[in-house]
Amino acid sequence: MKNLVLLLAFFLVVSSSIQAQSKTCDCKADLDFIVEKLKKTPSYKNQMKDEALEKFNRAYQRLTRDIDGLISILDCYKKMQQLITTVNDFHFNLYFNYEDEKSYLGRYSENEVSLLKAYLKQVDRNSVEGIYKLGKTERLVGIILKNQNNIEGVVLSDNDSLWQKGEAFLVGTMNKFGKYNLIYYKPNNKKLQMLNNITLDNERLLSLKKTGNSSNEEFKNDKTSNWEFKQLSKDVQYLYMGSFNRNDVNKKASKGLYKQIKNKLKAPYIIVDLRSNGGGASKISDPFLKLLKKSKSKIYILTNSFTISNGEQFVLKLKDETNSVHLGQTTFGALAYGSNYGNLYTTPSGYFSFYPTDMDFHNEYYKYEGFGIAPDITLDFDKDWIEQTLNLINNDQNKS
Repeated sequence: MKNLVLLLAFFLVVSSSIQAQSKTCDCKADLDFIVEKLKKTPSYKNQMKDEALEKFNRAYQRLTRDIDGLISILDCYKKMQQLITTVNDFHFNLYFNYEDEKSYLGRYSENEVSLLKAYLKQVDRNSVEGIYKLGKTERLVGIILKNQNNIEGVVLSDNDSLWQKGEAFLVGTMNKFGKYNLIYYKPNNKKLQMLNNITLDNERLLSLKKTGNSSNEEFKNDKTSNWEFKQLSKDVQYLYMGSFNRNDVNKKASKGLYKQIKNKLKAPYIIVDLRSNGGGASKISDPFLKLLKKSKSKIYILTNSFTISNGEQFVLKLKDETNSVHLGQTTFGALAYGSNYGNLYTTPSGYFSFYPTDMDFHNEYYKYEGFGIAPDITLDFDKDWIEQTLNLINNDQNKS
């Protein structure tokens, strides 16, 4: 095992991932553009003071110090990610615009892939390192630690028309919240994107899941729509809300459910399922908060690590304003800011577009930004979460 690790380390350091030729840009100009836009955001204004401001300025100096002329747009993308994540605002996004980019994050030889596979089969399952399966595909991705805080994902399988064995699929850095800031390719079109503050839990990183682990109960696996109401028993009602998005279709569906349940929430116990709620607008969520408060029921809230934004704010409002218990998994941790206008600013090079925030919930929710909201009771990933919740309700009834 020791010899295998040393040999693998030699390959990863000496040959590393061979990047193809890439387009270049004036990264200094693009970084300065990003700084200008950052300074106008509520998150920057609230956070960048005293020591935090000094840290931001040091990060800028470090990232621009070694720029001498043009650099690859991939390297520039990484630098901008590092600068943006100096501010704790996980609604920020930075889009990679060059769709015809032919360079990869990296590429490994057949021999290196074989060594990587052999090594990853022996690593501790509690480590981020391992062999992962991508969603419902047959694509295998090996994730390895490049150093203590940096990871790289490499395609290990060759049964794919889009991806070749040895291509790097993602790079990532562990942030101060113990989560990962990633740059990775969209699986279906190889377009680069940035996703920050991604949780590793239940051997899952985004849609990557370690092979041999088929436990997925943190998700609502029977989902058919964003809105659902059920009478589970005489004493228990179930309410699923998968999105508070204010698009026309979702808004219409939310109004339909509201009309259906406005006089029905009368059970002693109500399960409010917010798993994978991607957030949205308070105009969609607040009417349901009022109904739940009016019910006087005991609320059992379900969340996972993909419950985000207004979905998280709704959790805190429920916990503050109702008799409730929070179950499941810690939420994403992006709720102190938001975007009302949805502005997108393209950098001078044209290769990147920055999505800033303009909504300020700093005073109410900043202590949860990055961290997420931890549940009162965690649930097992290998047992149905509704059944686990019903068992807890039954225990509560027996105590009464």
